[in-house]
Amino acid sequence: MPGQLFQLRNIRTWTKASTRATDSTLHQLAPYVGRMKTSMAKALIERVSIPGDVIVDPFCGSGVVALEAAASHRTVFAGDWNPYAVLLTRAKLFAPRELSRAERQLDKAWALSRECLRAQDLRSVPRWVRSFFHPETLRSALAFRDACVKTKSDFLLACLLGILHHQRPGFLSYPSSHLVPYLRTRNFPRDKFSSLYEERDVYERLRAKVRRTYRRMPEQFSKTRRVFFGDARRFPIPTKVSAVITSPPYMNELDYVRDNRLRLWFIDRALPSGIELSAGERQRAFKELLSSVCKRLSGSIKLGGYFVLVVGEVSRGTRRGRTSVVTRQVFDETPELLDFRLAGTCYDTIPDIRRSRHEFRGTKGETILIYQKIK
Repeated sequence: MPGQLFQLRNIRTWTKASTRATDSTLHQLAPYVGRMKTSMAKALIERVSIPGDVIVDPFCGSGVVALEAAASHRTVFAGDWNPYAVLLTRAKLFAPRELSRAERQLDKAWALSRECLRAQDLRSVPRWVRSFFHPETLRSALAFRDACVKTKSDFLLACLLGILHHQRPGFLSYPSSHLVPYLRTRNFPRDKFSSLYEERDVYERLRAKVRRTYRRMPEQFSKTRRVFFGDARRFPIPTKVSAVITSPPYMNELDYVRDNRLRLWFIDRALPSGIELSAGERQRAFKELLSSVCKRLSGSIKLGGYFVLVVGEVSRGTRRGRTSVVTRQVFDETPELLDFRLAGTCYDTIPDIRRSRHEFRGTKGETILIYQKIK
């Protein structure tokens, strides 16, 4: 009921333990920095909505909320400015329903890629990209990328990006880190690990990736699933929204272009321009962005509906700068948001495994804020 408050800590069903062994393997399609816990997303969705409700995520990232909502029979509207995020979310929400169909699509795209192979001129590829791959592996991967674009297969392109770089033999690159692309030639010198620098069989690795993805698939999805590419301030607004569940950018603390640069280059053969902000500009930009997006969506949220905001805490040494404090200021100071009351809040620690750089001290936890529309 509108106005009925609850303590979020009483519904915390997510745990510190990894849920990798039980999650849908679609969540493991490709890595993403700052990904929301799947168990957290599922618990929040179940708390603030019922099957058939409309869930909106304007900062969808890797599509955790979108996938869990669709698998829970909610109508989903998601979007992001990051082409990698949009690709991953579309790949998860519109993956072929059966493994056999996915394998047929793979074979069709691979056959087309052999026709694209002759057009691959590695001289046009930036040197930093070429440094990650054996030339023939790169040529074959780029041809498959072009075939995915021609056949409009977000799922297969996401599979390619999911095996793009790592030091393990099942991936395509020379030895490198998995999440953020850095070569690890010092740890794996060529003279001692020569097999890691040989040409890779792209097709067999893609087939293995597709098969791994289908180990645990959702039984079914909601009929209505929409994913949009672009600025959240111009996000298409559905009607009768039950909940906006999202994790807005952490005051630009994460550099999504830098951290995903190799995968982003493969998507568009270019990198989107990043925005460099000083500490003061980060807070102002975050506040303006969140205020604009929430104002725009507020009128579409039905009475009793929710804003659920999972915000990464960036303290900068003072309480005033904490992201949750800035978020609460947005709701206290924005006239269009005065119809929403803070109904629940809790703090959750981000384990080291979820952070791209373990020594990074800026964001070590996140606060979940639930606002309910009471009038």
